[in-house]
Amino acid sequence: MKKEKSEIPFSDPIVDLYLALLEEIWESVSAMIGETILSLLFGLAIRRTGERYPFLNSLKVSEEGLFLEEGRKGFRNVSGVELHRGFQSLVNDLSNLFTLLTEGVIAKELLPKILPRIREAERMVFKK
Repeated sequence: MKKEKSEIPFSDPIVDLYLALLEEIWESVSAMIGETILSLLFGLAIRRTGERYPFLNSLKVSEEGLFLEEGRKGFRNVSGVELHRGFQSLVNDLSNLFTLLTEGVIAKELLPKILPRIREAERMVFKK
């Protein structure tokens, strides 16, 4: 994930977890299908999921990777539950697109990386 120089020093463990997961997905899948196709799929997933979770629209994608357009300020006033639901929806949408494109080959390889992170995010959000 490309770092912006003007990135605001805000940290949220859920955001950090999901951004790391998205970066890992990017690195794994770009080797299989290339950056151009991957950037199209990420862009589509962000647009579609961003309709329901507008904070995700601060994520931008290019052939170089995923980056935060305005730092992390788009995530500041979003609850942990909403962050989790939004990012989980984005990851699910990406998985569905990968499944359509490769008949499940990529999604099957990513599943062991994705599930533990989503469970960890759930524990963080619902730790009561």
